[in-house]
Formats: sequence, structure tokens, C-alpha cells
Amino acid sequence: MTSTELLARLKPSAEGGPLSALADLCLDVLLDLPLSQVVPREQAIKALRAGVEGWLSSAQALPALERVVEQTAQALQKDRTTLRELATSEVKATVRELLGRPWSPDKQLVLTIIDRPPVRELVRGLLMQTVLDFARRASAPMAGMAKGLGSLARMAAETAKSRSGGLGALVGAVSGEVERQVDKRAAEVVDAALGGVFAELADAIANPRRAAEAAELRLAMFEGVLELTLPQLARELLNLDVPGGAQVLRDGMQRWLDTPAADQAFARLIDELTAREGARSVREALEAAGQLQTVRTFGKTALRARLGEVVGSEAFAAWLGELMQG
Repeated sequence: MTSTELLARLKPSAEGGPLSALADLCLDVLLDLPLSQVVPREQAIKALRAGVEGWLSSAQALPALERVVEQTAQALQKDRTTLRELATSEVKATVRELLGRPWSPDKQLVLTIIDRPPVRELVRGLLMQTVLDFARRASAPMAGMAKGLGSLARMAAETAKSRSGGLGALVGAVSGEVERQVDKRAAEVVDAALGGVFAELADAIANPRRAAEAAELRLAMFEGVLELTLPQLARELLNLDVPGGAQVLRDGMQRWLDTPAADQAFARLIDELTAREGARSVREALEAAGQLQTVRTFGKTALRARLGEVVGSEAFAAWLGELMQG
């Protein structure tokens, strides 16, 4: 068989032809490769790092992010639709079902999250203002007690002053102690009450007996989210100062990339993925994801098209002619 005759047999790309069979063969070889061999470890680490560095150093990154935010905000401003109207009934039903399931997290986990110094200072300021308001009504002004509060607590105190007694219910828990010692120990009373406040808040969230109430709270909050309009979301997008925040994040990540911890983190990530999935073949991974047939169909079509371009080129014809003559 001459090279011309072989080329004539290879060029047709119909299903079942030689080129189609070659595409099947190539695809099967690739699918049977272990995931760890598709991209070697060192190459994977280098590629991951290069990708992160390339994105961070890109001059287009921040301007692109600013444009996306501005365009999104402009589009949202023109539409008065609520999220309730945008979400499909199936999505809303699914989210409601998930949020409505009784769930009680570990109490210590909740305390670890909520009982942080800035939160404690904020709550302390609110409690202190409530105690001082009670003291002013019960006896002489005690504004001097507010000395020593941090900036966040002072902000909370000012907030409490402007509200119509939303924290009044908290007074009942400490009113007896306040009546006896408010002249001498207002700050101590508040500090002592803080532990109980956080403990009761954590118990309200973590108590299995109140799981149904917690589910109702989550559902109520979800209903509130659904009432948000797109212009409201647009305003919040603009208030986020995304460009400034993105710059801070980019600078921080670039500093992190200059440390040994970055390479170690990339290596750990690749090693963890390899240990968990590396021995599996590409075929097995796709089967587990339910995507094998889809990849085979599209992969074979794409491969056959690329092979057809190669086989139909003058360079391939010249190479095949030289091979056949040799």
C-alpha cells in the first residue's frame, strides 16, 4: 500500500472509519491512565503556583474586578425584581427544606465562634449602657462609669442610647445585683454577666430541645433575604469597596507566596489529592462523577476532528511518505 492510498483510507472521518477507531484508541489509553500520571507531582505544584502568581501579578486583575462589580451594580439598579421572584420554586422549596431540618451544633463550637474579644466588647458596651440607663433612672447619673470602654463598646453604647429599649429585657437578669451595687460595681456586674449572656446565647443555638425554634429562625431569615430587591443588593455591592479590598487581598497573597509556607501548602494540597485520588484512573474518576459517557462522546468527537486536521495536512502527508519510503 502506498502512502497516497493510506492517506485516502485515513482521511474519511465517518463513524466506524480508521480515524474514528484511532480516536477511540487514543481516548481509551488516556482514560486508563492513573490520575497521578496525568500531571506529575512537581509539574502540578509548579503549575498551581504559576497559576496563582500569574493571576496575582496580572495588571488586568483589579481593573477587571472593578468593571465586573460596576457593571453588576448598574444592571441590578435597573431591575426592581426581588430575590423571591428570581428564585425558582424548586430552589426555594429545597432551601426551605434544608433550613427547616432540626440541627443543633456543639455548644463549645458555638462559643468558640461567638465569644471573641471584639464581640465581647460590643456586648459589654451594650450591657453597660443599659445598666447606666437604669442607674440614671434609679439614682444619680453615672456617666463616669463609661470610662475605660473600648471604641467598639463606646459605639455600642451610643447605639443603645438611640434605640427604644431593645435591650431592656436584659436588665431583668441583672436588676437585683444592679440595685444593690450599681453605685460601686456597675462595670464588675456587666463583666460577670457577659459569661452568662454568651452561655445562654450558645445554649439557645446548640440546645437540641430548641432545634425546632432554631429552624424557624433560619426560615424567617431566609424569607427576609427573599424580600431583598436587586437595587438593594447593588447598593451593598458598591459599599463593599471591592477594589480596595481586592488590593489588600492581592498584596497579602503575594507576600504569602514569597514565604516557604506557600510551596509547602501547594505540595500538601497536591499530595493530599494524589493520596486520595491519584491511584484511580481517569475513567474511574469520571465514572464516579457520572460523567464518563459525556466525556467519551465529546472527547471522541474533538479527538477525531483534531486527528482529521493532522492527517489532512501537507506536513503529515510528507512525513507519511518519507516513512513509507524508508
